[in-house]
Amino acid sequence: MPIETKQLDSGIAVVTVSGRLVLGKDEERLEVVTGELLKQGQKKFVFDISALDYADSSGIGTLVACLTHIKKADGDLRMAGANARMMRLFQMTGVDSLMSLYPTLAAATAG
Repeated sequence: MPIETKQLDSGIAVVTVSGRLVLGKDEERLEVVTGELLKQGQKKFVFDISALDYADSSGIGTLVACLTHIKKADGDLRMAGANARMMRLFQMTGVDSLMSLYPTLAAATAG
């Protein structure tokens, strides 16, 4: 599962997560990337999950853990581009009520 990060001029860190987010090194890497950005003073995050095909319970837990770390640092996390399968997972687990979900990256980074 590739994880790519880019900084927008608006000060938002876009973390692109693609493939499968499952138990193992990939989910750990997502937490490390998020933690490193927080240490650098990053406050605004958008996780672009438009190319994320699947997440197991551990992967969902990692997304929630990242949200918790960001909120504790007084930051903001938005999720962009979840496909129908990911939206169902978020609804079944109640994560959709915890996170700000946007249909596209453009919508999540606006304003």
